[in-house]
Amino acid sequence: MEKENENIILSQWQTCVEMANSISQRRDVMNNLFVTLNLAIIAAITLVFDIKTIFIIAAGIVMCVIWMLFIHNFKLLNQEKFNITNEMEQHLPFQPFAKEWESLKSNKKYREETKLEKVLPIVFIILYIAAGVVIIITKTSEV
Repeated sequence: MEKENENIILSQWQTCVEMANSISQRRDVMNNLFVTLNLAIIAAITLVFDIKTIFIIAAGIVMCVIWMLFIHNFKLLNQEKFNITNEMEQHLPFQPFAKEWESLKSNKKYREETKLEKVLPIVFIILYIAAGVVIIITKTSEV
């Protein structure tokens, strides 16, 4: 009965790992989509570059905030998947994810993916604000 139990846990563990990988792939696709949309907005700003562009800039900032919320939600979802996976691993002879996580946490060079991901929307927000300031200064000095 013990071996059968271990096989069931191993099967469930594999399913959880596959689901976590699937979530990571969806997260990558989402990030690529938001980068593409933001680059399109930056291109539109440089083409139009008048006071109406402020609305495009506002849309870009809102989109970046939504992007950051998605990143946060994906982080929470993956975190729970790995919590469950790690709990299941306790019933298996070897715990690869738990060992990997312990090793990463002790590595000072490791940066959590979510922290790195959040840099891009923040950079785009800074670009949008800078473009807005330049537009406002340019257009008000013309009047």
